[in-house]
Amino acid sequence: MSRNEFRFVVDGVDLTPEQQTLIAGEIQKAGLAALGTANAKLSNPLTLGHGNLKLRPEWYGLWVLDGPFAQDLGQKINDIGFWMQR
Repeated sequence: MSRNEFRFVVDGVDLTPEQQTLIAGEIQKAGLAALGTANAKLSNPLTLGHGNLKLRPEWYGLWVLDGPFAQDLGQKINDIGFWMQR
């Protein structure tokens, strides 16, 4: 399984927590749109992430997992009750 990481860095600009959250959300949307534009072949994607710095700063962002690991992790999330049918 391969891993590709893309970063967006803003240096020298003071941003409020609200601005950081807004920008993070927009970057998440752009990243997902870019996967579609690139015709990425995902078999069973699981998307995890958040823009809440207070929750877990090290988890700030968005992860798109695919393949067996995504299947296993998704099942574990379902088992503990975080999955919500839409």
